[in-house]
Amino acid sequence: MRSTCLVASFAMLGMMATSCFAQEGVKDYPSANIRLIVNVAAGGVTDAIARVVGQGLYEKWGKPVIVENRVGGNSSIAALTVSRSPADGYTLFVTADAPFTATPFMVKDLNFTINDFTPIAVICRPVPVLAVQASMKIKTLEEFLKFAEAQPGKLNYGSQGLGTYGHLGMEDFIRRAGIKMVHVPYRGGAPALEGLVRGDVNALIINYSNIAPFAQSGDVTILAAASDQRASARPELPTMMETVRGFSVSTWFGIFGPSGMPPHLTAKIRQGVESVLETEKSAEFMKLNSCERETATPQQFRDLIAADAKHWKAVIESVGIKPE
Repeated sequence: MRSTCLVASFAMLGMMATSCFAQEGVKDYPSANIRLIVNVAAGGVTDAIARVVGQGLYEKWGKPVIVENRVGGNSSIAALTVSRSPADGYTLFVTADAPFTATPFMVKDLNFTINDFTPIAVICRPVPVLAVQASMKIKTLEEFLKFAEAQPGKLNYGSQGLGTYGHLGMEDFIRRAGIKMVHVPYRGGAPALEGLVRGDVNALIINYSNIAPFAQSGDVTILAAASDQRASARPELPTMMETVRGFSVSTWFGIFGPSGMPPHLTAKIRQGVESVLETEKSAEFMKLNSCERETATPQQFRDLIAADAKHWKAVIESVGIKPE
């Protein structure tokens, strides 16, 4: 009995020591450069958000935060860079929701899952809109639908990539509207936008802030907000839902670490990110980029991922997209 008690006591002391060491390590964090891995090309909203967060953390913690763009492989290159890194908080993943909510239902043998990561913080939600080439001389969503109906399968649309909200949102819209269009995927929002401006694609769902300068210059025409509410930046724009019942698109950006990160470390990074997002500089960025601030506890973040995965899975199945 005495031996058993001693073993139990030593085990308890070991656990307490491990916890103390872990918390002491968190107290010293960060003591080296931090890498923010982004899964899309430089110039898009995801990249811009990562740089705002990175600069804010540098100013807060005094250690350089380096943004690295790792593009390709349905986000696998970026995701594996993070998931295979030590769970010490020095390599983090900034991404939109698609790699965890939609891509798993579209890509066979995807070599990462949400279980390979530690969700840390939701950053914000963008305001998506539908835009078309200005040369089409179309001013309303109703006109666009009539134009598409008269040319089934002859129009195309761009997206930020396979499984992104720009892809699945358009596929859901096409199904609900009863039209036919061809998908042209790009590697991120910036190249997709360039494709629309050049005239390589006819339409695109993208964040309002990305497209606004090109709408003001007359290169593209914004037809409607793709979210379930009108955009505060352009309240006169109707929503796509007002014309096509039941349709809406929502997406978010978040920051993740490798799986197995200690809760105290996760909490410190989340608090750091949230304090950065509460600054006046970040608020100006959010307004300029038509993003809405989003906060969530770790469990709420996990619930959000699960709920959105369920939603996009249903969309993928309803439009008949098969994993490739």
